[in-house]
Amino acid sequence: MKRVRISGLCLLLALAASATSVAVAQAATHSLPEVGRCVKVATGAGAYKGGGCITVATNGLGKYEWAPVSFTEKQTFSGSGAETTLATSGHQTIRCVAANFSGEYTGPKTATVTIEFQACVNSQNQQCQSIDPRNKSEIATFPLEAELGFIRNQTIEGRTFITVGLDLKPQPPLTELFSYECTGSPEVAHVEGSVIGKIKPFNKMTTESNLAYLTKKNVGQIPEQFEGGPKDTLITTFTSGVETLGSAPSTLNIVGYTGHNANPLEIKAKEN
Repeated sequence: MKRVRISGLCLLLALAASATSVAVAQAATHSLPEVGRCVKVATGAGAYKGGGCITVATNGLGKYEWAPVSFTEKQTFSGSGAETTLATSGHQTIRCVAANFSGEYTGPKTATVTIEFQACVNSQNQQCQSIDPRNKSEIATFPLEAELGFIRNQTIEGRTFITVGLDLKPQPPLTELFSYECTGSPEVAHVEGSVIGKIKPFNKMTTESNLAYLTKKNVGQIPEQFEGGPKDTLITTFTSGVETLGSAPSTLNIVGYTGHNANPLEIKAKEN
């Protein structure tokens, strides 16, 4: 009888551990995508089987635990892109030779980002720069807020299709991402709204971090929104002195961005 009781107790403990692991995993799934670290722990102390914290350990023998990024960690990242194009309907297109990113994750789904667009000119080859530039032909953003989200997260005929995005938007109380002026023109352009880029890789620990802010001719920004969310696109308002001259939709295309995290991190986008 004692053996039966002990076996029953072990079974109850195993079921409890399994239920806890599943509950932890279900709670995490609702918050995805998010950035963090998959940390190896003592056997039985973790909720996950493998080093990506993707597969839940249902037997209570998990060896890995998920640790979302917190503001106090100061997890930084940086990167650079090649040619950048800012196109605004009815106005001259701005082209820059390079775009340099720097940022820091402020939580599991958020970051702060600044970008410097370098060697910028308009269609007439006139230099364009921030209102108070450090260098001519350089356009610098204000500090931006960034948010992780799903561009796509669908399962079709047993196959799951995932695309993760990083949405850049003004940091309150500011309402602009950046502003600029071009040589020979009295106009100042104020770029507002937000823009989503694809970010990868995800579902693995790595220092690699790549972004793609893309446009398509006759289509516009790709993508324009997170899955199930409102449109997140750019609009530019033009002013001259105190006079507002009008607004028009804009798109941002950055070619060949490559970047890295200062420390290995994972953008977690699924659980099994």
